[in-house]
Amino acid sequence: MFNNGGKKIVDFKHSFKTACRNAGLKDLRIHDLRHVFASKMVMNGTSLYITGELLGHQTPNMTKRYSHLVPDTLRKAVNDVWKK
Repeated sequence: MFNNGGKKIVDFKHSFKTACRNAGLKDLRIHDLRHVFASKMVMNGTSLYITGELLGHQTPNMTKRYSHLVPDTLRKAVNDVWKK
């Protein structure tokens, strides 16, 4: 939730566009930031379950789209079982 002095900010699209323009960023959408956040979490080892919970996904299939970012995760999980 975004807020300003405790008051909930409902529509911040104008401010976001102004910030992007001031930073020289073209074609950046708020959704892009959400996608980068999720991608970074998964690449840093956050489970898909936790990632999905934080993003508010309704189903695990929504979060599965990020699994391609860590192709060695399944192999590592199996190998970790046999480590001492």
